[in-house]
Amino acid sequence: MWICLVQTLYAVEKKPDQVSVTELLAAGFPPHLAAAWKEKAKQPPENFLKWKKSLQGKDAALVSKVWKQKQISLYPDKPSFTEKRNSKFPFGSKTNKNQNHSQNSPPKDTKGNPPFSKNTNDPPLELFFGMSYQNLDVRYLPAKEKNHSSVYLGGRAKGQIWILEKRDEDFSYGTNLTFQQFRFTSGNRYKPIPHFYFAKDPNFYSQLERTGSPLPQPILFSNFLGYRLLYDSKEYEFGIYHADSFSKYPGVYFVSPNKSYSGVWSGGDNKSSLYVNDVWNPQNLGSHRIQSESIFNKKESVGFVYLKSESTEKNFFLDATVYRDSPLLYGMVSPEEVRPQIPQTLGYTRMSFQHLVGSEFLSSIEGHRYESGRSGFFPCFVSEWGNLIYRYREYNESGNYQWNEIGRAAFYEWRKEKAIVSIGFESRENGGQWEGKLAIPIGTGNLLELSGIFREGQPKTRAWFENWTYATDFNINLTDRQEIIKLKWVSPFISLNVSYSEKENDPNPILFINFQLLQKIDF
Repeated sequence: MWICLVQTLYAVEKKPDQVSVTELLAAGFPPHLAAAWKEKAKQPPENFLKWKKSLQGKDAALVSKVWKQKQISLYPDKPSFTEKRNSKFPFGSKTNKNQNHSQNSPPKDTKGNPPFSKNTNDPPLELFFGMSYQNLDVRYLPAKEKNHSSVYLGGRAKGQIWILEKRDEDFSYGTNLTFQQFRFTSGNRYKPIPHFYFAKDPNFYSQLERTGSPLPQPILFSNFLGYRLLYDSKEYEFGIYHADSFSKYPGVYFVSPNKSYSGVWSGGDNKSSLYVNDVWNPQNLGSHRIQSESIFNKKESVGFVYLKSESTEKNFFLDATVYRDSPLLYGMVSPEEVRPQIPQTLGYTRMSFQHLVGSEFLSSIEGHRYESGRSGFFPCFVSEWGNLIYRYREYNESGNYQWNEIGRAAFYEWRKEKAIVSIGFESRENGGQWEGKLAIPIGTGNLLELSGIFREGQPKTRAWFENWTYATDFNINLTDRQEIIKLKWVSPFISLNVSYSEKENDPNPILFINFQLLQKIDF
């Protein structure tokens, strides 16, 4: 406790204008946000604080992240607790004669870096509690697989965090303890690596995992012991772990600064998992992001890679994803899609100019079934109230039908920042389909999404349907369902996912409902 107190007293505070553009870009800031930070930093503190509070979504999360990491203070010239104490008791503070640093400067480690310190912006004590409930209404599933519920209670203070949970009929715990350079995590909730695939609980997931949230993804029992190395103002972590649900053999892990890269490896069965989430913002060359997660195994490897690029002026956009899914990897985010009977490898690329003119390419291999396609789209009418888009798409299928067909679609679409309104109809030779999506950001950190697809006739090729996913900003999948409706509402304290789908001539529709609640109390 005394060590934590001393670290807090010596925490180094910075003004906003003392954070360089290089540091902001390294933290994932897009160029426009870094420029806005530097501009507002030149203004009075009240203006900077007003600007910070006005941000929403990812911009708000990035600014808050740097605010905490850099120990930003708008009034750092105010005397600290130590200075106030020494001013009252000038002769009461003893110093070591062998100290080689001044009293007002923070202590250094052996490499001249400041020690690990707790976030002085965190409350002294935070309690949190909540619950989750999900129902998968499928006729042929046993009752124990249809419904899952949990309740939890936890707390965090001075960098330590713990949680007690009841998942269905099982009780579990989770703890994340740090002591100077060492970290120890144990139980069914916390781990130093950000992987979603690693040792995940197949019956539960967290939609409330975001920056600063005490609820990372639920996992099966594991233990991690690691050492945090501070080098050149960046924190690296490496250590040992054991998670029987991932591998029966113990292994090693590593985490890079900002958790941009991390991985685990078990030598006994040569099984590993890699996670990547990085951003590059080269000057005048736009913003580029990569997200990836994979599990490498002798039996079967699974995972995904997602790339996103956009120009500096946000005129040109590129999205590309490749993933391999299989029965070895499943979850409950979209239950009708993510429990495949056989492995599937899919690749998708979309390029566009201002989201108006562009092209798409898709290729999928699923057993002996091969599907591919390409499309182009362009505007017929453009206005500030929305655009009319025409799309031409080729569908090819071999293995089952040896079928080729053309889809012609017309859409109304309106986009502004993260808000999207899109609805349209595509006509094919053997039928057609209605497609629609609605995304509405509400305030800060709140998002409401509604999407659906309705297929008519008997198309012999599957539809390209944009899926919500747990790890990437974007994902696409193939579906042969006649009807899919999805509703999602996510905020910092509540999450609701509703999914309904049905097949043609099938009396067994699938209804999936997941509700999660998180309440935090600061003391």
